[in-house]
Amino acid sequence: MDKQFIFPTQVFRATYDDAQNLKSKIVPLFLQKEKDDKSPIRYTANGYTSYGMSNILELPDLEDLKTFIDTTVAEAHKDIKLAMNPSLSASWFSINRKYTYHEAHNHLPDIWSGVYYVQADRDHPGLTLVNKNRQANWPRCGVTELHEANTPQVTCGVETGTLLIFPSYLEHKVEQQTVDKERVTIAFNYGVN
Repeated sequence: MDKQFIFPTQVFRATYDDAQNLKSKIVPLFLQKEKDDKSPIRYTANGYTSYGMSNILELPDLEDLKTFIDTTVAEAHKDIKLAMNPSLSASWFSINRKYTYHEAHNHLPDIWSGVYYVQADRDHPGLTLVNKNRQANWPRCGVTELHEANTPQVTCGVETGTLLIFPSYLEHKVEQQTVDKERVTIAFNYGVN
């Protein structure tokens, strides 16, 4: 019997070489921005995000990281043979603390989305990618071993310096954080021009 995967989804992972140096400069800056925000946006009681306020990757201190992300997104775009050129449409930072989480969502109508982990370790929840094809309670018979053809979701383990890039239509979420540490991320979307 032959088999064929019909709707494979590629997720791209890279590591930023200057992650520790960037972390030491950026985490205090982001914490100060949160402190100075007079009407903070909180997606859960203990978390903070700068979503909608500014394109955070345009900060001078993030120029090298933005170049790295631009290059990696362009390579992913080329790898799956998409037309036109990807361009940054939005970026923001988030600070997650104990008990924070993100519910499943996508970033349509953009083409690419991603997360760069400014400060994270293996104790933090990673990014969970949700297989919408499995949300209809399939298979009801159970599975003997989870793999890409039968799993409802996959969690990508992350640490400081990890960059994840995925198609914007892909549903994703972050499970509730159980450790009492701050996880700092930069999320972004790319459209095309």
